[in-house]
Amino acid sequence: MSSIAEVNNGQIINNGASAASVDKATAAASKQAGGALDKDAFLQLLVTQMKYQDPLEPTDNTEYVSQLATFSELEEMQNMVQSTDMQRASALVGKYVSISETDKTGNTKNNEGFVESVVYQGSKTYLKIADILYDFDNLDKVYDDAYVAAMNAVKAQEEADL
Repeated sequence: MSSIAEVNNGQIINNGASAASVDKATAAASKQAGGALDKDAFLQLLVTQMKYQDPLEPTDNTEYVSQLATFSELEEMQNMVQSTDMQRASALVGKYVSISETDKTGNTKNNEGFVESVVYQGSKTYLKIADILYDFDNLDKVYDDAYVAAMNAVKAQEEADL
């Protein structure tokens, strides 16, 4: 195991730090994001790397620039995905959809209805159906307008026959 020491003004401050400190930061960042690293975890790892670098052999500046460019790329991709989700969700207003949700016991429940509106809270997108918000990520089906009209006509005929 390699030894890493924190240095401030040429003095070693924390001589007991080791690669395990960096491993703990990596594990914490990974656990925070549910196993996937997000932009905050990426930045936390970069800062930890800078904090515990070897003062006698510092990391090359071009490597930091490359990592920051990767960070910027990651952030822009996340923004693009969020924007695309917002556009897709907004296009569903007035459409008949099915939402699949799994409860805490593991049972899957399907909810269907017309999308009344779209709500954006933080980085999440929700579809409002019958005054209830559903996570856009749980969208299962979007029904064609002609199909919905045909199903309503069949239902009306069945009710008239009774």
